[in-house]
Amino acid sequence: MGLSTLASLAPKLMKHGLPPDTPAVAVERGTTPQQRMVFALLKDLVDEVKSADLVSPTLIIIGKVVSLSPFWVESSEHDALKIESSYASEAR
Repeated sequence: MGLSTLASLAPKLMKHGLPPDTPAVAVERGTTPQQRMVFALLKDLVDEVKSADLVSPTLIIIGKVVSLSPFWVESSEHDALKIESSYASEAR
C-alpha cells in the first residue's frame, strides 16, 4: 500500500509544507530475512526506491523519527543508503 502511493504522496507532502530534506525510509519485507531498506531525503525517496527496485510489501516512514536510526548518519553522508538484510546477502 505505501509503495503504490509513494509517487503521489511525496510531492503532496512537500506541496503542503513538509520540508524536502525531511528524513525518510522505505522498508521492504520488514522483519524478514529478505528485508531491504532505502534511506533518503523525502525529495529523493521516490527515485531511490525506484532505483532499488523495491516491491510490496514496503512500509514508508517519513519524519524526524527516521533520523534516530543509526543508519541515517551514513545516509546523510551520501545521497541515499540502501541496506539489505545480512540473510538476503548470504542467500545470493
